[in-house]
Amino acid sequence: MARTPLSDDELIARFGPHLNQAPPGGWDAGFEVDKVVETHCCFCGQQCGIKLKVHDNEVVGFEPWYDFPFNEGKLCPKGVKRYLQGSHPDRLLRPMERDTSAPGGFREVSWDQALDRVVSEIRRIRAEHGDDAFAMLSGVSLTNEKSYLIGKFARLALHTANLDYNGRYCMVSAGAGNKKAFGVDRAPNPWSDIPLADVVWVAGSNVAETFPITTSYIWRARDRGARLIVQDPGWSRWPERRTCTCRCGPAATRPCSAPSCTS
Repeated sequence: MARTPLSDDELIARFGPHLNQAPPGGWDAGFEVDKVVETHCCFCGQQCGIKLKVHDNEVVGFEPWYDFPFNEGKLCPKGVKRYLQGSHPDRLLRPMERDTSAPGGFREVSWDQALDRVVSEIRRIRAEHGDDAFAMLSGVSLTNEKSYLIGKFARLALHTANLDYNGRYCMVSAGAGNKKAFGVDRAPNPWSDIPLADVVWVAGSNVAETFPITTSYIWRARDRGARLIVQDPGWSRWPERRTCTCRCGPAATRPCSAPSCTS
């Protein structure tokens, strides 16, 4: 097991995370915006529309995109602050190599040096332990083209069959459920159908914290009289105006105790 060259406190002091950092020039820097770029938030898979302010080819702020049909100008805290990550002082811009004699326990190296070392180590490990000594984890936020390249890299460069992605615990189960219920492995209806529903059943999802913009669609359904059923193995505060809650596990075999529920 690799050991860190410094203590956790020393590494954090040098490399972060450091919280509450203001953007370059402060919150009221008075930048003259060169252009406003219409794009999507990159965090979750809902792809909310956002307008980014650009100055000298750097993102310096954002504006709501009110005409975008899905989020209608609304953004969650992650979407609002995403642009700050690009200029955050904790961001690493160059490769770092472990060196206990260097300040902070790491020293900068060139990209060529870093890539050469990665390639040589991949070859060494494959020679000693075989191709499947490697596993590769991809991400659901990548574009289709990037996901295709990740798969090609795993199979052709690493020669490994061990390829997975972070949706194994969420999207795969959701896809299997949709396939059994509706015949397709994805949501078969647009989000605009949610406010028109008479019953909204949320199973195993903390919508307000993981997909905040979807909450407004559920509230619109609730406000026109829809029943909200929350099936949750844990507990979250967002469905406090639910019609009823269905607990998973042994408790799920008992009738719901909510006065307004007839389950």
